[in-house]
Amino acid sequence: MFLKRLEVTKMDDELDLEVVDEVEDDLEEETLPSRTYLVTNGRIRSMTDGRQAMVQAIDKILRTERFVYPIYDEDYGNDFTELLGKDMDYAKVEAERMLEEALYADDRVTDVAVDDIEQVDATTLVVTGTVETIFGTFPVESEVALGESTDTN
Repeated sequence: MFLKRLEVTKMDDELDLEVVDEVEDDLEEETLPSRTYLVTNGRIRSMTDGRQAMVQAIDKILRTERFVYPIYDEDYGNDFTELLGKDMDYAKVEAERMLEEALYADDRVTDVAVDDIEQVDATTLVVTGTVETIFGTFPVESEVALGESTDTN
C-alpha cells in the first residue's frame, strides 16, 4: 500500500509544503512469473515457466551482447565483446566481473560463483561457474573470445 504524507515546514513566515511518497515497510519487490516458450531442437513446443524458463534466461543472457539490441534495456546481456584485443590477465579478471554483472541483472538470480577461468588458446577463455536462483542452482559455462574470429563460414 502506498501512502502520501504532507510535510509542512515554516521558514521565515512562509509555509513550505512538500508531498512525500512512502511505502509500507512490509512490502517487498515482487518477482513476476517467468513464463516463456519451451524451445526444443530450435522449435517452439509449448509454454514453460519456473526452472526450465530460468535455464533459458541464463543461456539467453550469456548469448546476448549488451547495448546492441534495442528491444532489451541497458542492463540485459553481457559485455564480453569489450574484451576483444585485451591482455589475457586483464581479461580473466574482467570476464569474471562481467559474468556476475550480466547474471545479477536478473532479479531471480541470488548468487553467482565463478569456479574456473581457463585459457584454452591464445585468444579464448572459458569461464565456468554456478548460478543460484530462486528455482535452484545451475551450472554455467561461457566462452569469451579476446581476438577477432578467423572463421569464414
